[in-house]
Amino acid sequence: MMHEITLRTYQPGDPSKVCLFQYDLYKRQYGFNGFYEQEMLRGMAELYDDTAGSQMWIAEMDGRMVGDIAVVRKGEHRAQLRWLGVDMDVQGRGLGRRLLEEALGFCREHGYHELFLGTLDLLQPARHLYAEYGFHLTKSEPYNEWDKSRDMHREIWTCALA
Repeated sequence: MMHEITLRTYQPGDPSKVCLFQYDLYKRQYGFNGFYEQEMLRGMAELYDDTAGSQMWIAEMDGRMVGDIAVVRKGEHRAQLRWLGVDMDVQGRGLGRRLLEEALGFCREHGYHELFLGTLDLLQPARHLYAEYGFHLTKSEPYNEWDKSRDMHREIWTCALA
């Protein structure tokens, strides 16, 4: 039976839940260490810097979080896409696409001209989705803070919004 996945915007308490959700997801999927959680916690504070120009969306199914995404304003016409995550149990059902479309719509409504994001080269499904929606790779550098056992590259992707 296919359970319905609903999207809602930020509520108090969500940043902490998203940090735990993302940490658990990437630990299970890729073996990332606790440094990932520390970096997320630092970034979450940025949501509060501009609550009118930033937003977070939570995807829920049967009362549990199964996905998330956020947009954080980084200037008058520029924003950062943050924390796109989809639970392994619902991957392949179009939720990542749905979350990304929600975030892009928000950016267009708020007059942002540019949206950028940071990702890792090993996150192939997300990279494919970003490229499909007009993002392109603008920077790549070696990075292994989240997993000392493998070579990875931290990447910046950018999208011009019409």
